[in-house]
This record gives sequence, structure tokens and C-alpha cells, in this order.
Amino acid sequence: MRPPSFYGDGRPLAAEEFIKVTETILTVTRITPIEWVDLMDVQLTDTARIWWMAEKNLLVRPILWETFTERFNRKYFPQSSRDELLRQFVELKKRGRSVDEYEAEFSSLSRYVPYLVTDPTIRRHQFQKGLDKYIRFSLAGRALATHDTVLDVAREIERVQKEPEDPHVVHSRPPVAPARNVERPPPRQQQAPQRQ
Repeated sequence: MRPPSFYGDGRPLAAEEFIKVTETILTVTRITPIEWVDLMDVQLTDTARIWWMAEKNLLVRPILWETFTERFNRKYFPQSSRDELLRQFVELKKRGRSVDEYEAEFSSLSRYVPYLVTDPTIRRHQFQKGLDKYIRFSLAGRALATHDTVLDVAREIERVQKEPEDPHVVHSRPPVAPARNVERPPPRQQQAPQRQ
């Protein structure tokens, strides 16, 4: 198994993904973490390789993996990028997407703010806050303890909302008072007084 390459394209999420995948592969191959840093001479290409060659000349040997990732993240996945992902997570809304699409983005962004989602109550609240109003309204008053429960109920509410109206269902309407046709007696004709 060969770890991926990274050429320093300036996309913070690509940098973060490179580190995660590399760590997973290197862990599986049982290469010692001290050797991981040496592999970066091969895995980093283009501008990333130029940066690393200059950077490692400033570091004391042996270079630990933690030192490499700290320097790498400072360069390619800086705090400003993490702050932007936090903002996106906090402001995340469903906005007409499906519940599943919203949940996928929620889960993806939540990995950058683990301190906000490790508490199940906060995770549930944050997820529920971003749902469309009609779903939040339907969830109101329900004692749903977990994110997964809210997700399941939100999916069901969305499914019911999207069901087409069944033309065979008689919708109840408020009763309408029948129109009253009051028959009036014909007008009396005045009769001449009778003489006796």
C-alpha cells in the first residue's frame, strides 16, 4: 500500500485528508512512526516538496511525526481554515436539501469541531437547529435524546411532507351552514271590509 501524494495545491481539506489517509495506511503497514517522516520525501511533490526540504533543514533530527504534522498543518491547514470550518458548522442549515444530504455535511464538518459534538445533547441540539422550520416545528415537544433519534424522526417527517395528496382521501372541512331559503307566505291582499 502506498500513501497518497500531496503537491501543496492550497486546499486545506485536501491537506487534512492527505494526513489522515497517510496515517491510516502507515499504521496498517506497521512502519514505525519515526520512519513516517522519511517517507514524506517521496509523498510530497511539487511546491509541497520544496517547502518540506527547506523546513526539515530547520528541525532537529530525528524529526517526529507530531513535529511534521504540526508544521505541515501550520502551512497547509492553518488555524484560519479551521476557524472557517467552525463557522460553516455553526451556521449550517438544511436549506431545502434532503435530511440525508444535510446530515452528511453536518457529519463531515463536525470532525473539525469535535469539542462541540462529543456531548450527545449538544450534537442533537446543533443538528436540530439547522433543520427546516417545518421539521423543527414537528419535533417540538418530543423527548428525543440522541442525534440518531432526531435524524430518524426528521427523515420520517420529510417523507410524510413529500407524499403526494391522495385524491381518494376525503378532507374534512368545517361544516358550512346550509343556505336558508325561507319561504314567505304570499302577501295578503287587503280585503274590503264587509258590510253587514
